[in-house]
Amino acid sequence: MRTSARRSAIIASAVAALAALGATPAGAATAAAAPAGVCGSGYTRIDSHVFRNPVTELARVQLFYNASTQYNCVVTSHSSSTGGYTLTTGAWLDVDGDGKGQAKDQGAYASYAGPVRLAAGSRCVKWGGMIEAGVGTYTYTSSWEHCG
Repeated sequence: MRTSARRSAIIASAVAALAALGATPAGAATAAAAPAGVCGSGYTRIDSHVFRNPVTELARVQLFYNASTQYNCVVTSHSSSTGGYTLTTGAWLDVDGDGKGQAKDQGAYASYAGPVRLAAGSRCVKWGGMIEAGVGTYTYTSSWEHCG
């Protein structure tokens, strides 16, 4: 337990130091890749939530919608301060009343989690994501929203 807390504190210090210097690790450019492109063509961003500590932005979870297919898509992308670092990152999506439950992608990623896609049609969605960075886990889950 102490080793894990110590490791997390070291990671947090390193991320903050790199951000303060304006440095980005190798692969950070791919972390900033357009999440809509990760979802596929025809998706438009309809909502987002930023994960930040007091010093810097860590990641951003975004909800996209494709009007022609009526699919929603969620991607959690590392920011430039965490891009290239393998961190536990997740994205999830649930469609009200579809009987499928929550679709989720969570694992150790260096750039993004997702895409998570579900057909929504005229139903409400609950979406969110997470990143474990430094000494904290940052999580967001929306209420049922974006109905039809």
